[in-house]
Amino acid sequence: MKVAIESTGKKEKFMFALTNAEIETITRGRISKGTVVVKDGKIASVGKRVQIPECAEIIDLEGRLVTPGLIEAHSHAGLSEDGFPGDADYNETTEPVTPHLLAIDGFKPTDIAMLEAAGAGVTTMYLTQGSANVFCGIGAVVKTWGQSFYDQVVNPAAGMKLAMGENPKRVYGEKGKTPATRMGIAALLRKTFTDTVNYLEKRRVHTGKRTKNKEPFEIDLSLEAVARLLAGEFPARCHAHRAIDMLTFMRIAEEYEFQYTFEHATEAIDILDELVKRQIPLVIGPSMGGRSKVEVHHKTFKTVVAAVEAGLTVAVTSDHGVTPMKNLPVYAALAVREGLSEQDALKTVTIYPAKILGVEKQLGSIERGKEADLVVWKGEPLDVRSKPEKVFIRGQLVDVKATRRELFDIG
Repeated sequence: MKVAIESTGKKEKFMFALTNAEIETITRGRISKGTVVVKDGKIASVGKRVQIPECAEIIDLEGRLVTPGLIEAHSHAGLSEDGFPGDADYNETTEPVTPHLLAIDGFKPTDIAMLEAAGAGVTTMYLTQGSANVFCGIGAVVKTWGQSFYDQVVNPAAGMKLAMGENPKRVYGEKGKTPATRMGIAALLRKTFTDTVNYLEKRRVHTGKRTKNKEPFEIDLSLEAVARLLAGEFPARCHAHRAIDMLTFMRIAEEYEFQYTFEHATEAIDILDELVKRQIPLVIGPSMGGRSKVEVHHKTFKTVVAAVEAGLTVAVTSDHGVTPMKNLPVYAALAVREGLSEQDALKTVTIYPAKILGVEKQLGSIERGKEADLVVWKGEPLDVRSKPEKVFIRGQLVDVKATRRELFDIG
């Protein structure tokens, strides 16, 4: 099952240059008194000595700092929708195995949380299901603001959410259904992967040249989705707080040979050697707020520091709406307070999540050819007193003061 998302609208051609700027490229250091030229939504050139085309609009930033747009690697905004808990679409709690669910089918671009995040410099996010189920569904990379629904979708199928630990145990244990234990979760994972392997073999035999079976092959959307994971079309994105859950998932992933990341990874510091040996990317957080359950008893921003210093690819997450996505730079700053360098902290909300989400060729740093997701700051982005003066998404200036109705032309 393939998912195709195409925009039907025509993009306007435009060109402008941000000049006299302090440019934090993320991957190639800082450029003082530099220029970024944007053409048709992409970065045409960047540097200290850049030729500006005569047709470009010049925006003198007077020494302001420019960074790439920040990236949230794990968010439920657009599915949970702030202020409307009764209309939440992130958990399909009717059965524990729902790998064929598509997050974009529940995506509500008008969620005010995304507009607030865009105004705070968070221009891209990973839209993901909740963790009630063992197999939760397929998530998407989306923009926090755009001219239309289709304009906001970057990749409609960028990973499959799976969940370990307390959440699926609680949801289905209370219903008297499997899984009610960690053993049940692991067994259900293995059963579903084994069912998929068997399904693929049956499909191969049925469609083979030598088959005499003229009956149509019955497509199973659930197993087709898992087959895409096993084929390497996207990684598993495993909700796991505790070290014991991460270790169990590692064993299962090695049995069935698929790629994965760990989301939350609260106790990652306890098994860093195993994670480093396998070079598993981590999306850590939310590390701010109270300890609402046993799994998050050991949460701390020190885990971010330890994982980055160990050489892992690490993104800091808000897990919106557990904590607000608009405060993403604040969470990165709190990792600095625990000992992370400011440069590494910026990477945990830019190029590292871009790599984790598979969009590092188009986002996460200020480089020629990448999309012009740019944020203009008066101060440093990790200073909690700073906020963006301008935000560009694909070269379009985001009007954060506009109402949702005006932004999306509703009614």
